[in-house]
Amino acid sequence: MLKNTFDHSSIRDLIIIGAGVSGLSMAQDAARAGLNTLILEQDARPGGCLHSHRFTGERDGFWLELGAHSAFNSYGHLLALLEAAGELSRLQRRAKVSFRMYADDAVRSIPSQLYFSELWLAPFRLLGSSKTGRSVADYFGHLVGPRNYTAVFEPAFSAVICQPSSEFPADSLFNARPRRKDVPRGFTLAGGLQTIADIFARQPGVNLEFGQTVQEIQHDRDHFLVRTRSDEYLTRSLCLATPVNIADCLLQSPFPALAERLAEISIARVDSVGVAVPKSALTLPPVAGLIGRNQAFYSVVSRDTAPDERYRGFTFHFRPGVLDEASQRDCIARTLNLPRELLTTENVVSKANQLPALRVGNSERIRDIDRMLAGTRLALTGNYFTGVAIEDCVARSRQEWVRLQGEGH
Repeated sequence: MLKNTFDHSSIRDLIIIGAGVSGLSMAQDAARAGLNTLILEQDARPGGCLHSHRFTGERDGFWLELGAHSAFNSYGHLLALLEAAGELSRLQRRAKVSFRMYADDAVRSIPSQLYFSELWLAPFRLLGSSKTGRSVADYFGHLVGPRNYTAVFEPAFSAVICQPSSEFPADSLFNARPRRKDVPRGFTLAGGLQTIADIFARQPGVNLEFGQTVQEIQHDRDHFLVRTRSDEYLTRSLCLATPVNIADCLLQSPFPALAERLAEISIARVDSVGVAVPKSALTLPPVAGLIGRNQAFYSVVSRDTAPDERYRGFTFHFRPGVLDEASQRDCIARTLNLPRELLTTENVVSKANQLPALRVGNSERIRDIDRMLAGTRLALTGNYFTGVAIEDCVARSRQEWVRLQGEGH
């Protein structure tokens, strides 16, 4: 038995691997239930894909998003956790600015790129149309017409998920959810969306250890052994709140059939580069962001939704492997109409992000995974189940928490 080498008092009720929003939201329920819970995180900060870069020095107080950048009043599970933490009053309404297209080396309005002769038939095509079992290209291409799909909708959807969108499952792209009327339709927080992770990490009963890279998991009928480079931990229940490729690697020995199904989900990489520049240096009017068509970037996400008195911020989500670092900066300068010398190591930051590349049939795969998890005290959560939005992650964690309670933690 695994527990023979451990003092009984050191056995945890729940260990969560990963302090992104998925792991942190699972920890909120566990903490309120009074479980002896520990989160192991390999980085030095919580948040995962909630990554708000906060500048220091002369730009102190300015931030921009290097990861997720949108939160809405339809995110019911997320809002419930913030409400339970007493933090709803910290939500800040996003300024109303629009997205534009960046096509043919110019900023253009979205309506100017549409073919209305195709679009007027969309309401009729929508009748009886179902997203189930169809790709984004198949479903939306038929709905809006091939020219509109190529000119506007495909690049717009790719901008949303920061990867080529055509093969993405149509039913995983947007999920209709009820909206809370007491919360701004779109919101952020002071310091960016990573503030959500900071709030969750500070809640009573949430214990975090940073710099802990899990190398191995062992399992017997009653316990899980989690081994890092420097420590070993024993727990009755285990939650993997990691990217799907990491979950696949960790489960290959203790749960090989489960790992095999997880390995079928591919990973999409995106190179995110953020820049903070003085407002006076820009001629571009305030925008929510730019959608790239036939560009080296999927999108440019703007800080104009949370305006600052001195600076404006933009995060370019580049297609992987297209441009080197110098060429990326040239692209940023050209797109924003900035002198190249304004982009320095002091005001340019970068992060490599990974997202699941979901495909049609993912819902059936997840049903198989859930059948394999049934009857175990192993939980899986993250952004590879029903969609990549923050709410998809939090809702999955809640679902798995409810199941673990039924399994006896």
